[in-house]
Parts: sequence; structure tokens; C-alpha cells
Amino acid sequence: MHIDGNAVRIVAGDTRSSFASYDRALLDAARLSMTMLEASALSEVPARDSQIALRTIHESTGHLISARDSMVKLVGHLTAIKRRSDQAPMSVGCPGETPLAGSLQQDAREDETTFG
Repeated sequence: MHIDGNAVRIVAGDTRSSFASYDRALLDAARLSMTMLEASALSEVPARDSQIALRTIHESTGHLISARDSMVKLVGHLTAIKRRSDQAPMSVGCPGETPLAGSLQQDAREDETTFG
């Protein structure tokens, strides 16, 4: 089957970008959990209210992880399609490397919340 080489590169780039977006969203959700715990410890928020907030963050994070898992399955499917095409020898890289690798420490410093 014929697949345009530019299309392969564009899809690969967008796939890497999507993984990076999910990873950033997961990192933000983790930060939100920590911030919520810190804020609750320094406030007089009733335990019931903070529990609802933490549970909701956790549920949201679970949806992000499920969505990321779907992306992993998509990559497998796209790879299988490429292998059956005339673009099989083309190497477009694995979507495992995301901008998080280089920006994780930078983002952590910029977004760090200090209470007290």
C-alpha cells in the first residue's frame, strides 16, 4: 500500500506531541494533588471537602492515564500499517521521547508552589 512519506513524518510528529501533552497533563495533575494537600494542611477546609477534591483529581488522572494507554495502542496500530506500506523502511522515531525529558526540571522550578 502507498503512504505519502510526508504524511508519515507529520503523523509521527503529532503522535509525539500528543504523548507530550498527556504527560504534561499528568504532571500537572500530580502537582495539583500535592498543592491541594498542602493547601488543605494550612487551611480549615473540612476533610469531606478536601476528600471530594482529591478524589476528583484522582479520577481525572485515571482518565488521562487511560487516554495515554489508548495512544500506546494507536502507535502499535499505526506502526503495523506503516510496516505493510511502501514506507516500511522509513524510521520516524519512537514517540517515547517527549519534551518532558528536557523540560521536566525547568517546569518544576517555574511552577513550584511554596506554602507557609
